[in-house]
Amino acid sequence: MKRYIPIALSLMAFSLISCGEVMDLTQPEKAEVTYSDITLSLYQTGKYELYLDEPEYEYTIMVEKSHCEKEAKVEFAVVDAHSFGEEYTLLPAANYDLDVNSLDFKGDDVLHTVGLRFHDLTTLDNTKKYVLGLKLKSENLAVNEEKSTMTFYLQQKQGGIGNPYIITAAKDLAKLGEYLKEGQITYVRLGADIDLQGMDWTPVEATAAKPVDFDGCGHAISNLKITSSSSGYQGFFGMLTGRCANVTFTNAQVTANKKLTGIVAGQAGNVSGAGIVENVRVSGTISLTSGNAAWDDGQAGGICGRLHGADSKIYQCGSETKITALWSAGGICGEVREGASIEQCYHVGDITTQSCVGGIASRLLGSTISHCYSHGVMKAVPMVVANPGGGIAGWVQPISGASTTSAISYCWSDCDVSAQNQVGGIMGNANNTTGSGITVHHCVAWNTYLFSQAAPKSGKVCGRYSQNVAYSCYANPAMECVFSGNPALPDQASVNVGAITTVDRYNGLTTINNLMEAIRALDWDASIWNLNGEQPRLAWELN
Repeated sequence: MKRYIPIALSLMAFSLISCGEVMDLTQPEKAEVTYSDITLSLYQTGKYELYLDEPEYEYTIMVEKSHCEKEAKVEFAVVDAHSFGEEYTLLPAANYDLDVNSLDFKGDDVLHTVGLRFHDLTTLDNTKKYVLGLKLKSENLAVNEEKSTMTFYLQQKQGGIGNPYIITAAKDLAKLGEYLKEGQITYVRLGADIDLQGMDWTPVEATAAKPVDFDGCGHAISNLKITSSSSGYQGFFGMLTGRCANVTFTNAQVTANKKLTGIVAGQAGNVSGAGIVENVRVSGTISLTSGNAAWDDGQAGGICGRLHGADSKIYQCGSETKITALWSAGGICGEVREGASIEQCYHVGDITTQSCVGGIASRLLGSTISHCYSHGVMKAVPMVVANPGGGIAGWVQPISGASTTSAISYCWSDCDVSAQNQVGGIMGNANNTTGSGITVHHCVAWNTYLFSQAAPKSGKVCGRYSQNVAYSCYANPAMECVFSGNPALPDQASVNVGAITTVDRYNGLTTINNLMEAIRALDWDASIWNLNGEQPRLAWELN
């Protein structure tokens, strides 16, 4: 639809005014005017901001001649786009029309109007910035240089991909929730490191109706402190629908009660939209308290409390955090469900819960973890309910009635793990009673100490593991396993069973005495892992 700028309307109001009425140039009978005194100028000059989100605009341009003397020919010249800056591209001629490109002033003319119409702007590349400068030219009369040019800048409205919000101060970051727009992705970029010292942060709710693309551009947010939220989610984002990338959170402190909790987000993604976290590092502390039936509101993670949905993922992220929770906690994520994935991530730090614990994820439900590692002390004591523990994941199961399965691959851990129930160096409890649906492969459990108070169905690589698939895994031959009943722990090259058998855990092989040799024996991808040190590190974290 057409959109008229107020300036254009005011210009049109003058378009029919006569020579004498506009300038009041009634000359004395014997007055003399030399041609050098006569000038041409634009009635309106300056800069105008137009948006590529609108299909068209219309302007009326008024050209004045200062005196009722001498004929003149006037033209509009297009100004070179580079004179406005390298970031600008000249607006294509196909996207604007002038009624005429030149004007003929007769001797008694002092005013002409020209229509300018911009059209089909929504077809342009909205990641670019366009400019159109129109400059008045004449070979017959002088042009007033101060009133000779109109410049139109065209780009997306602020918050679009081509014109993101640039935030450089804490007070502006605190307004992030106000920037989010209904029905479209709002793009936000950090332009500087930001210190939130002294501020109690209110989590930003980026819902499916108001998704966000938040890019830290390599900057850091320090001293994030969160103690309250009006929703069930606690984090920099309460709910994250969209993307958070390329930012570091240092010295964060997140405290919550009965909420999904993480430094980046309480929950990332849901059935209505994906949540993606990539190239983010966090450090700090997380404390979560919750009551009974807390699977819904008692998940804590270094990055997020819950990751949900087939297109949701946490990719190339690091967590160096201390986490305490009365219920469920994981170094990267509390719960990962329904097709979500964690890839190329690490956690370093201690985690203590009274239920389920995992070095990367506490609960893995119909989802995947690949190319990750963990280091620290994982404790799930005393028993509340279903409290297994694993160096990578604590509780793993497929989703009943869904096509999604759960898998852990190309991961290693050297965490000390203690729990009331099932324990494993990689995974604690594979909760599957419907046949195959969980797979663990190409992993290395290099833990030094595993403890289970009441579950002999614990293993060096995986704890309770009947009716699932596991293969190509190694375990530390010096691992100390303290399990109730002191069950025998024979080497197992693989477990591949589709029915209930006596196999109830997976120990992998203990035939290699060196961690790096075990990794190389499994032929890990050198483009993903840096294998030059004493321990495998992710290539991205060292670059």
